[in-house]
Amino acid sequence: MSETHSMVRVKRIDYICDHCNEGLMTYTGSWWEIHPSGVRMHYHRCEVCRVQVAFERVYPSTEFMPEVPQ
Repeated sequence: MSETHSMVRVKRIDYICDHCNEGLMTYTGSWWEIHPSGVRMHYHRCEVCRVQVAFERVYPSTEFMPEVPQ
């Protein structure tokens, strides 16, 4: 298989705490799996108020978007 190359833009996605509306939620490294669906929930902690919440997505996360030639 041949390699191809293309330019992309990287987008960082943060989650602002719903409790204090100030701090960013960061992944603690802990998770649990919901059976039988197999969905993983990831624990996060607010950097400001320290509240803990679980999300399916790990924050901060990144997305890659194709760069459109001009």
